[in-house]
Order: sequence, then structure tokens, then C-alpha cells
Amino acid sequence: MGRSVAMAMLECAASLPSSSLTQTRGGSGGGATSSCSGRACFPLGRGRQCAEGVGVVRVGRVGQRRGVVRRAEGVGEQGGKGGGGGGGNNAAKDRSVVLEESKRLLAMQKELLDQIEERQKLYSSVSANTEQPPASIKVEQPIEPQPSTSQLSAEIAEASTSSQTAPSSSGRPLAAAWPSPPPSKRTARSGRAVVQPYSPPVTTRPVVSPGAESKRDFHSDHGREGTSGNASQPAPQQPETNAAAPSAAEKPPPLAGPNVMNIVVVAAECAPWSKTGGLGDVVGALPKALARRGHRVMVVAPRYSNYAEAWETGVRRIYNVAGQDMEVGYFHSFRDGVDFVFVDNPIFHAFADNIYGGKREEVLHRMILLCKAAVEIPWHVPCGGVCYGDGNLVFIANDWHTALVPVYLQAYYRDNGYMNFARSVLVIHNMAHQGRGPLADYHKLGLPGHYIDKFRLYDPQGGEHNNIFMAGLITAHRIVTVSHGYAWEVQTSEGGWGLDGVIRDHNWKLRGVVNGIDDKEWNPEQDVHLRSDGYTNYNNLTLDSGKAQCKAALQRELGLPVRADVPLLGFIGRLDHQKGVDIIGQAMPWMMDQDIQVVMLGTGRKDYEDMLRHFEGCHRDKVRGWVGFSVATAHRITAGVDILLMPSRFEPCGLNQLYAMRYGTVPVVHAVGGLKDTVSGFNPYNESGLGWTFDTLHVDAFIHALGNAMWTYRDFKNSWKGIQHRGMQQDLSWDHAAQQYEEVLLAAKFTW
Repeated sequence: MGRSVAMAMLECAASLPSSSLTQTRGGSGGGATSSCSGRACFPLGRGRQCAEGVGVVRVGRVGQRRGVVRRAEGVGEQGGKGGGGGGGNNAAKDRSVVLEESKRLLAMQKELLDQIEERQKLYSSVSANTEQPPASIKVEQPIEPQPSTSQLSAEIAEASTSSQTAPSSSGRPLAAAWPSPPPSKRTARSGRAVVQPYSPPVTTRPVVSPGAESKRDFHSDHGREGTSGNASQPAPQQPETNAAAPSAAEKPPPLAGPNVMNIVVVAAECAPWSKTGGLGDVVGALPKALARRGHRVMVVAPRYSNYAEAWETGVRRIYNVAGQDMEVGYFHSFRDGVDFVFVDNPIFHAFADNIYGGKREEVLHRMILLCKAAVEIPWHVPCGGVCYGDGNLVFIANDWHTALVPVYLQAYYRDNGYMNFARSVLVIHNMAHQGRGPLADYHKLGLPGHYIDKFRLYDPQGGEHNNIFMAGLITAHRIVTVSHGYAWEVQTSEGGWGLDGVIRDHNWKLRGVVNGIDDKEWNPEQDVHLRSDGYTNYNNLTLDSGKAQCKAALQRELGLPVRADVPLLGFIGRLDHQKGVDIIGQAMPWMMDQDIQVVMLGTGRKDYEDMLRHFEGCHRDKVRGWVGFSVATAHRITAGVDILLMPSRFEPCGLNQLYAMRYGTVPVVHAVGGLKDTVSGFNPYNESGLGWTFDTLHVDAFIHALGNAMWTYRDFKNSWKGIQHRGMQQDLSWDHAAQQYEEVLLAAKFTW
């Protein structure tokens, strides 16, 4: 307000002449006078007006606007021509009365203004993030006569008219939706930062609409996309405010704190929708653990069939694969805090029953399409209404099937100044599979010619060939193996499968992180597959009775004699040379001479499948071979058997031994890779250890370890129970592994 009411009143009271303070009403000889008693008369505009009281405070929506509006009541009556005799004598007295009254009004004015100021401060601090004042704070407004039109004009002219838009109730900026194709080149971090409760405020930059078109050898030359699901303009950014401190009843801040990131996990399989082994379990569980730490996480996988949980986004893109245009659609599902996005194309549906099946060229085409679609998903698919964007973004690729993700990210974007702050991590689950093929395969990838050196590998047996896994290892910012032991093995000639030299050259970015398990799905106390057919849920306290009941139910279900005293052995996994199925086959004659029962579940090589059928046919009272895979049966075998067999030639991590220990089943494993990291051998002298291990991959070493396990089962019950309880009491959840993955992602983030 330009000039306060108090100053105006003071000036008027001091400047008024005495003749103007006393007025006579017309009438001859009338001695009665009319003075402005109780009012301070001062000029307003051209005429004389009389103000009484103080103005009304108008408060804006957030308490930032304040003005004092003067309510004036005009007198405007002209005095009579004749002057009363008493008017002159009382001039001095009237002046003193007016001055005293003015002082009193000024004091009232100051007191009320101070009171309003205090309430205004209280209001601003309490309701800064609300649009309406709290009910406990009221601004009193005196009731006064309605002003005239001229007075209202004066009020409007002098009242404060400033306003301020109410901030967002969360006090955080709204994230922008990211356009496509790639954003223009930027020199500072941009993109939709993950905002979690009570994390430091993140400021986003407006996105500049790009002008460059996508590369022809990456996309189709059509370059079209659907009209839905992609906002081309960034969302309006709200002003930041200092929100009040959270109450104790609200959730604590995310574990990641200020390190929250946008994470995109890309894999060829994802449980529970598609799974052939441990990779599907990892991709189904690790993202949930990362999301619990506060990150925004997306999983990208092929859509092999019509998943009921996933809904079509309406976004469609065309990519060029080996010279052929292929259109993909995107289906989205939100589950356990994670965005699951499925890439849809008929070439994936054709292999729903065998996701790695088909000719080598067919598998390669599927993986090229998956990787090209995955790299651009952060721009095109709005999960929850907002795309991930390329700021604070990291891709986690898994095995050779998605090793082209870091290559495409580097070749088409980072080399051209786009996605400068996006990073990639490549996880090695199995080094034996590398996507090898002739050098002619390189021209199907749609990459610049000079990138062929990252794919060309000389094999002493097969000569030069195209190696997709090698290119991914070279271009990724960080490399992770699924156990500490496997991180060492891949750098050896035996475990590197021809890439050990590449791994040693890049061992500065290599780290081993042991996998965890989904402790909700694999929990004997909550397992849904143990609630029928005679099975039962159990825990560490009810292990004896619960596991005995599950063992009897499994024997009945498989048609084996129901015997509590006989050791029941189990195998679950791919029927593959890696899993040491041939070692079990070589030991089977010795095993059949023992008083035991054996259950084997798996699918894979036909000769191993026939071997299972042969053993079952020859030993119907001892052996059951289930060719195929069933999730429910895998859970029931894990709960019902006493000993789990894992004589793997190499095992990057292994999950079945973790599941077994969680269910009180004792593992017998070959001490390699993750098996050596997770299963410590039983020591009868100090009653420690979690199972039995053997160091030499030979049938005699396997028989020796298995024989000691069965001996302990029969004759040393207390030691056996101790092994079971120690295994069940371990913390095998993904939360610890997710913390280590977070450290790897941060290291990648600050790699230049």
C-alpha cells in the first residue's frame, strides 16, 4: 500500500482549518452547531469525507496479499450562511476534541494492524500448502455500511491487487513427459528425476523439441508411432515450497535417499510370465527390491502370449531388423511398485512354448527387435502417465540376449550427443552363451561400420566370428556377475569361454553380487502351493512335523511308497550338460543299491530326458522322472525332499540351493561359482555349515559327499536338524543384493 491510513489521518487532522471543523445548520439565530463528533474529517479527492474505524484485511489464497481498504462515509453538507454565535468561541475546543479522537483512532488502527500481522504470519506458516485457511484461524471483518460508487472506486484504486498462484500440495516440481524422437543435445542433466517422499527437491529443465530424425539403420524409414501415450510438451513446473516437516505417522524416506534413479531392466524372460531358469526369477524379483529402496523401476521383456495383467498402451513403433520393417506394440502392467512393459510382435508369440527355440537367425532377430524397442521405451511409453525420460537413467541388460542394449545406447545416442547421462550395466548370468555367429550377422544389427571391431572375435576352433556378448561387455559402463566366485571364474580360460581376455581387460568395472530370492514366493510359511493335496505350510518352529507332512504328500502324489525313514533326494533344473545331469546318471547304479528315493524334474536335452524315463522304468519303487516343468511341482519337491542334488559343472549363482535351504532341505553341491559362495560345507567338529560340497567334478567325489549326507541324516539327527535350522534362519532376501546393485548403478552413473 502506497500510503498508510494512519499517515493520511494524521496529515488531514493537522492541516484542517478551524472553520472547517465547525459547521452551522441553516436557520436564523439558531445557536445550535453540528460538529463531526466521533469522526476525523479529512479531504478525500475533491470533497470532504469522513472516515471512521479501520479497513478490512483481504487475504489471498496463500496469505501473501494484504491491504487496508478505507471505508469512507461522506458528510458533504454545506454550512448555512449565517454563523451561530457559539461556533467561533468553541473552535479551539472542537480542534482539541478532534485531535484526541484522531489519536484514539490511530492507536486502535495500530493495534489492529499488529494483530492482523501476527495472524498473517501464523497463517502463512501453517497453511502454506493449502488453498483454504485453517478453520482455527479467522480474520475478523467489521460490519460497515455499503460504500457508494465513488467510494468503491477509491477503495479499488488504493487496495492491493497482487495475487499469487497456490503451489503444489506436495511442494515438488511436476515431471515433464518426454517427447520422441531423441531430445536435442543438452549439457546438463535432464529428464524426469524420481521423486520420493521427503527426498531433496529435484529441478527439471524444459525439454526442447528435437528436430533430428531417427537413424534409418536403427528405425524404419517410416518412423511413425501411435498418437496416444506420448506427450510432446513438458508438464507445467510448479514453484518449489518449503513443506512442513512430515509427521511421525508418515512413511520414512526411501532407503536410496538422494541417489534415487530411473532403472530399466531388460531381459528375455521374466517370472511369472516367462521363465526357463534362474534368469526369469532374478528379473521378476530384483526390480521389486530396487523399487522398495525408492527407485523408479521398469522391466522390459517380450510378450510371448496374451498376458491378462498387461494392458495395451496404444503406442506403436516400427524398427528395421535385418532389412525388414517390424512393428511393435507395448503392453503395460504395474505390480509391486514396478512397471512391467512387454514388447509385442508375432515373432515372440510364435515361440511362446520355447522362448529360446528356433534357428539361430530367428533367435538373433528376436533379440535385435527387443533391444531396439527397449532403448527407446523411456521416451515413448508413459508409465503412470509420465515417461521415464533419459535423465538419471540406467539400463540393466541381462546376458547376451540383451547385450545389444548398451551397444545401441552408445552407438546411436551417446556418440551423437544424446542421452549423455544415461548409463548401462550388463549382468552375466551364464558366460557359456554369447550369441555367436558368422561375421555376416553383423550387417543385420544396423550399426555403423566401425563398430564391427567390437564384435569380431577370433576363436582358435571356429576362426573369426561375430560375438554379441563381447560387444556388450566392452560398451557397458559396469559389469556384474551373479556371485563373487563367478566373477573370478569368468577371468579364467576355463570359465571365460573365450572372453576371459576381454573380461580381464575390463575387470576394473567388474563386480560380483550374489542373487537373493523372493522371500514372499519362496516361503514355506506362506507358500500357496502347500495349501492343498495333503501339503502344509511350516516354519522354523514347526519344521519337523511340517516337512514330514509335505514329504508324505509328495510321495503319495508321485506314487512312491510313503516312508518317513527313507532319504528322499531331489533334482530340479535344466537337463543340460552344465547342470551335471550326467554325473547323477553315472552315480545312479550306486544310488539304487541304497535305501533311498529319487525325484527329478526338468526339461532340456533329449538324451537326458530319455535317461530320466529309463531310470523310472527300471526302478518304479525308487525313481520318478518328471520331464517338463511345473512351478507348483517345483515348490512341492523343494518342500518335500530331504536332500537337493546340484552337481553343476559351473553355476554362476544358482537359486535352487537358496530355495532348498529356505525350506529346510539340505543341498549337496559342486563347489563352483555361486554354489561355493552360498553353501558352506558341514563341519561335524564345531557343528557348522549348511550342506555338503565336493571340489572335484567326478562321480566318486559326488558319491562321497552324498554318502556323508545320508549317513548324517540316518544316524546323527541332532546334527541334521542343526543344518536345517541354520539354513532356514539365513536372510536370503533380495534387499541386501539390491543395496549392492545400487552401489554398482551409482558407480556407473559417475563413470565418464
